[in-house]
Amino acid sequence: MPRSMIDEFDRELDPDRLTYGDRVRMSPLGLERHPSYGAREGVIVGMGSPNSMRVKFDDRVTVQAIHRDYLERVANTKPEQGRARRIS
Repeated sequence: MPRSMIDEFDRELDPDRLTYGDRVRMSPLGLERHPSYGAREGVIVGMGSPNSMRVKFDDRVTVQAIHRDYLERVANTKPEQGRARRIS
C-alpha cells in the first residue's frame, strides 16, 4: 500500500495524528521544555524513534528529531503531499 494511502487511513482513525508533510510548531509543553524553539514552524519529514518525529524547521538547515508530544499541527493547513509528485 503506498505511503499516501496509509497516511490517509491513519488520519481517518485519528485526525490528530501527525504524519509526513504536516506543518507543525512547538506545543505548549514543547515550549515549556525547550523555550529556545520559540514560534518556529516546520514540516514533518520522517520518523525518528517510535515517539519522535523528524522536523525540518523553516529557518534551519538540519532536521531535528523531536518528541511527538512537543509538537502540534499548525491550524488550517493540509499535508504537503503531492508537492514532490511529478506532473505528467
